[in-house]
Amino acid sequence: MCFIQTVVSQQGIQRLNSSPQHQTKTFGTARSRLYPHAREGDIAHHHSLLTKAVSCPLHVQRTMGHFAHASFQQPPARPGLAHWRGPKAQDPAAAWNEHVELADEVRKCRRPEKGDPTFGLLVLAVLAAILCFLIPGERLEGQELPQRITSEAIKSDLQTALPVPALRGCCGEPMEFRWLFLGSSEKAVAGQPFRTVLVARDSKGRQARPAACDALRVGVDLSGKAHLSGAFLPLSWRLGQLEFHIENELAEVVEAEVRIESPDPEADVLLHTSQIHFTSGPLHSFAIRLELADQSATSPATRGSWPLRQEVCVTVMTKDQFGNPTPLNSSGGFILRTSAQRNTLEMRPTSGILDMSSTGEAQVFLTALRPGPVEIWVEAAEARSSSQSQNQLRNSTLRSLSFTDPESLGEAHGSPSSFLAAVRSKATTQDIQWQGKADEVRDAFLHAWRGYERHAWGSDELQPISRVGRNSFGGLGLTILDSLSTLWLMGLDREFEKGVKFVKDDLDFDNADSDVSVFELTIRGLGGLLGAHTLSNKKILLERAQELGNRLLPAFQTPSRIPWPTVNLARGTSKKSTQPVILSEAGSLQVEFRSLTARTGDTRFQKAADKAFQAVQSVGIRGILPVFLSPPGMRKVQAVASKFAFGALADSYYEYLLKQWLQQPSDKNFKELFLEVMDSLPTIRPSPSSVKDAEQRGTVVHYKLIEVLSDGSVDWKMDHLSCFTPGLIALGLMEVPQHDLVKKDRNATWWRLAEGITASCFELWASTSTGLAPEFSKVSSKAPHKFVEAGSDGRHSFLRPETAESLFYLYRLTGDEKYRHWGSKLFQAILDHAKVPHGFSSVRDVKAIPTSKMDEMQTFVMAETFKYLFLLFSPAAAFDMNHFFLNTEGHPLKRHEL
Repeated sequence: MCFIQTVVSQQGIQRLNSSPQHQTKTFGTARSRLYPHAREGDIAHHHSLLTKAVSCPLHVQRTMGHFAHASFQQPPARPGLAHWRGPKAQDPAAAWNEHVELADEVRKCRRPEKGDPTFGLLVLAVLAAILCFLIPGERLEGQELPQRITSEAIKSDLQTALPVPALRGCCGEPMEFRWLFLGSSEKAVAGQPFRTVLVARDSKGRQARPAACDALRVGVDLSGKAHLSGAFLPLSWRLGQLEFHIENELAEVVEAEVRIESPDPEADVLLHTSQIHFTSGPLHSFAIRLELADQSATSPATRGSWPLRQEVCVTVMTKDQFGNPTPLNSSGGFILRTSAQRNTLEMRPTSGILDMSSTGEAQVFLTALRPGPVEIWVEAAEARSSSQSQNQLRNSTLRSLSFTDPESLGEAHGSPSSFLAAVRSKATTQDIQWQGKADEVRDAFLHAWRGYERHAWGSDELQPISRVGRNSFGGLGLTILDSLSTLWLMGLDREFEKGVKFVKDDLDFDNADSDVSVFELTIRGLGGLLGAHTLSNKKILLERAQELGNRLLPAFQTPSRIPWPTVNLARGTSKKSTQPVILSEAGSLQVEFRSLTARTGDTRFQKAADKAFQAVQSVGIRGILPVFLSPPGMRKVQAVASKFAFGALADSYYEYLLKQWLQQPSDKNFKELFLEVMDSLPTIRPSPSSVKDAEQRGTVVHYKLIEVLSDGSVDWKMDHLSCFTPGLIALGLMEVPQHDLVKKDRNATWWRLAEGITASCFELWASTSTGLAPEFSKVSSKAPHKFVEAGSDGRHSFLRPETAESLFYLYRLTGDEKYRHWGSKLFQAILDHAKVPHGFSSVRDVKAIPTSKMDEMQTFVMAETFKYLFLLFSPAAAFDMNHFFLNTEGHPLKRHEL
C-alpha cells in the first residue's frame, strides 16, 4: 500500500478493495471543486497522474464540495432539522462519474516499467502542493456531514455572537448555517428593519471559506407584505456572513424561508423556515367608529343623522402610523369629550375615560336626549399636555354627529316620494327654475326602467332594440341593484319597493354560475345594495350585501392579496390568471368593502380590501402609477411597463384615494397619497405655465388630459373616462384642508385645471354632429391642442356619465349656472339620438345622423348618467355632501364611517 502522508490521510481518502466493481471509480465528481476552470480532458489527465502517484484504487463521494467516506446508505433523518433535498438525496450513486477509465497499469497497481523516479517525485510534490492549497485543512474524520440551517435570536452584540474568523488557508467548506436574529426575541416592529444575518460555518464550527460561500445562491421568501430592505440588495456574502434586514408595515406573523443552493445543477437545496412576529409601532393616531349599540334598531340614515334615545356606540381605536392597532401601556390616559350641553346627552361611562383593551380599543356609549348637532373628540387626560398638542389631538379626532327625533320626521324620510317632497321644500328660486328639467330626466329614467321591467326583469341588462334580457354578470338582475339608489333619490315609491322585493325574494347568488368581474360586482352590485341601504335603512338590503360580500371574498385569496379578476359566486371559486392586473380593478374595491365592515362589524371585508390596497402600494411608486401591475398570482407585486393615464384602466383608483379619506378622515395617508397624485398628473396640454397670461385675462383654457406611454412619449388622445377628473378636483377643493391647498399653489392650479378640463369635456360632446361624446378623441400635438376627429374605433358612445358627474361637482363648488346649461345640452343630445321605444341604446358613430344604434343599455346609464343629471338640476338637499359621498358607480355611502 502507498499513500501521500502530508496530504491525503486515511481520514480524507478511504482505501477500498481492488475488486473489479470498485476499480473504475474516479475523482470525476470532484471536478467543480478541485478544478473549477479545467476542461474534462485535462481533469482526466490530472486524475490519472494522481492515481499513479498514489498507486492504489480510490473511491470518493462528494456532497456540496466535501470529501467523505464512500457509502451508498442514506443517513437517517434527524428530527427537527431541515434536510437537503434534490437528486442526490434520491440516488447517491448517480453522483459518481464513470466516464474516465484508469490505465491498465493503474488498475493493477503496477509501477511503470520506465521512467525517472526523480520526475515522479517532482510530480508528487507539485500535486501535494496543489492539494494543500485547495483542500481545507480541517479533516472530516468520517463523521456524518451536517445538513441543516438553524435559527436563533441573540441578545449579545453581533461581533461576539459570530464565529471567530480562521486564518487564511484554515477555513473549511460551508457545511452548517446559523441564521441569527439580532434581537432579544423573534419579534419585530412594523416600520422598523428587523436585522438578521446568515453565518456559514465549516465542520469545526469556524467561519467557512469566503470563496466557497460566494459560489452559493441564497434566496429569501417572505409571506404577507414583508420585504427585504433595499439597502442589502442584491444579497452578497462577506467573510462568510450574509446580512439582510426584513421590513414590514403590517403587524402580522411573517413566514420567512431561507433557501441555499449550489450553482452545480446536481446540487441539493437546503431550506429553513422561521416565523417573525411583527408587532405594531408606537401610537400615532386615533380612529373612531360609530354604530348603533342595538344593531336590530332602525334609524333614519338618509341624512347621516342618529336617532334620539338610542345608544350610539363610539369605538375609539389607537393606531400606529401604518394603521395597525396599537395597545396602550396603561388605561385612563385619554378621555372622550363632547360639546353637548348639560342634560342633553347621556354618556356611559360618565367620565368618558377610554379604558383601552389589549387590542387598542375602547368604547363609550352616547344617548342623545334632545335633537341637534354634537361634536365629539379625544383629549389627553394628563394635565401637563400642552395646549398645542391638545388642539392637534382634538382636530385629528373631531367628529360631528346630528341627532334627530324619528317621530318628528314622520314620513319625511320614510319613502322615496316623501324624501323628494322634503328636498323640494328647500328649493331656492334658481332651483325652482330647473325643477322642470329635473322632472324630464326622471321621465327619461322611467322610460328606460319600464322597458327593462317589461322585457328583461331579473336579467342583468336590457337589449332595448331586440327587447330581450342579457346576463353579463351572472344573472343577478344587476340593472335593479344598480338602479335602487336612483329610484330613491327620484322619489319613485312603487319602483323602489318592487326592486327591494326582488332583492328579498328573487336575488339568488347560487344561480350566478359563471365567471364574473370582481370589480364590476363590487362597484355595481355591492355598491348598489349599500347605497340603497344608506338611503332607506332597509335591513334586507344590508343582509344581501353581506351575503354578496362573503361570496366575493374567495377572490382575494391570492399570493399577492390582489384579487383574481373574476369570481364564480355560485361555486365560490376564481380562475387563476397570468395576465397583468388592471390598476383600477385592484385599487377600486376599498370603499365598498370597508363600508360593509363598518355596518356589519365583520372585519374580514375591510382586511381583504386593505391588503389589496397595500399590495398596490408595495410597488414603491408614488404619485401616478402605470395602468398594469403583475398578475395576482405573483407574491411580490410589481409595476408592468405600460402607459400612465388618468382615464381608462386607472381612473377609479385615484378617485378612491380621496374617498377613502372621506370615509376615514383619521387616516391621513389616503389624503397624502391623493395630494401626491394631483401634484404629478400625467401630461396636460397646453402646459398650465404656458397660458398664465391668457388665464389672467379671464380666458378659460381648454386643458386636455392625455396619456404618457411607458417609453415616455405622449399618446395624443383623451378618453371620455378621464372626464371624471375635474369633478374629483372640485371635490378635493371642497374637502382638503386649506393649509394643504395653499402649498404648491394648489388652490389656484387645481381650480384652473378643473374649469379647463370640464370645458374640454363639454367640447367633446358639443363638437360632434349628434352632440354625443365619443369614447375618445385624438388631440392635436400643436398648440392650442384642439380635438381632431377620432378614428372609427373611438366614435361610439355608451352614454357614459363622467362629464355629467363633473358638471354636478363643478356646480356644487361654484354655483355657476352655466354648468346646468351645459348639462341640459348633454341631456337633450341623449334624448334626440339615443332614445328608442323601449329604453336608451349605445350609439355606434357620434358623427353620423341618423345614428346607428347598438342593442345594449349599460347599467351605469341608470346608476350614474341620469342620476348626476337629476342631481345637477335639483336642490342641494337632494344629496347632502356633508354626510355622504358617491362611489365610482354613483351610489351614496356614509362619510366618517370608519
